[in-house]
Amino acid sequence: MLNKIALEEAWNIPDAASLGGFQPGGLAPKGVIGGDLGANLIDVHGTRLNQMNENGVEFMVLSLVSMGPQGVADKEGAEKLARIANEKLSEEVMKNPSRFAGLVSVSMHDSEQASEELKRCWNELKGFVGVMLNDFQSSGPDGNTMLYYDDPIYDTFWKTAEELNAPVYIHPRSSTTEIAEKMWKGREHLNFSALGYANRVNMHLLGIITAGVLDRFPKLKLLVGHMGEHIPYDLYRIDHKLNRARFPKMGMRKDKLVRDYFGTQVFITTSGHFSTPALLCAMAEIGPDAVMFSIDYPFESIPNGSAERRQRPAWPKGDDPE
Repeated sequence: MLNKIALEEAWNIPDAASLGGFQPGGLAPKGVIGGDLGANLIDVHGTRLNQMNENGVEFMVLSLVSMGPQGVADKEGAEKLARIANEKLSEEVMKNPSRFAGLVSVSMHDSEQASEELKRCWNELKGFVGVMLNDFQSSGPDGNTMLYYDDPIYDTFWKTAEELNAPVYIHPRSSTTEIAEKMWKGREHLNFSALGYANRVNMHLLGIITAGVLDRFPKLKLLVGHMGEHIPYDLYRIDHKLNRARFPKMGMRKDKLVRDYFGTQVFITTSGHFSTPALLCAMAEIGPDAVMFSIDYPFESIPNGSAERRQRPAWPKGDDPE
């Protein structure tokens, strides 16, 4: 399939580590994931673009690699990382805006500040088509406080995203040290892509939906990757067990099911999950209009992610990113 648009594709800044950002060597030794992961994250117009051309990827939406600002517990430090990354990403994508766009990074320590940074990027910088949130925001003196965006204090941010027509991609991140110790000690291999990432993101997304955020902001669009972080395959049970008599204070509209938001306000991508049976199941549960193409480069291979896929490559605000 030609002219594919890839939506969850990671990028990094060379000095990320000094700002509290991603350090490739902290994830796995060099060569274990994506070859030279550090070099591939920074590269935009070389190997990345060549592989796009070879595999029918017409357009790629880049975002600062996880955890981004969400992994910086210090408020000022998180805001600084977001600001610098946004300015550098704008510069990169505008070198070739017919092939690249970017997702805005924001610190979520403060809803008002996150809104202002989003407005700045949308109105003063160029090349942005949405927002990237890497799950919960680390906070507190030891970094173990977790801030979730189903809290009404984040309505200012959601309102801004809706008004700007900026889709928000909710991406996985690592657990806090406290959660890693309590839940994943001795089973660290499950704490990341195999299980932990999806478990944390699907809880957060369902929290946002059931808190009524999408009802308060009916034009807001949310995306999650990795074939929906397990949600499409559990939708029957999710809706069946969200008993309104049992949970009368649940904020979601009483005349809607979780599945009703997919394809209109909630979308999934195929990033890093290249199973055709899983794709068919997702399409059957949430409809083909809710499923979009992504690769998860450079954590995944562009050729592998592009092989014989049949997704609808559209950006949920209705227009192509360019």
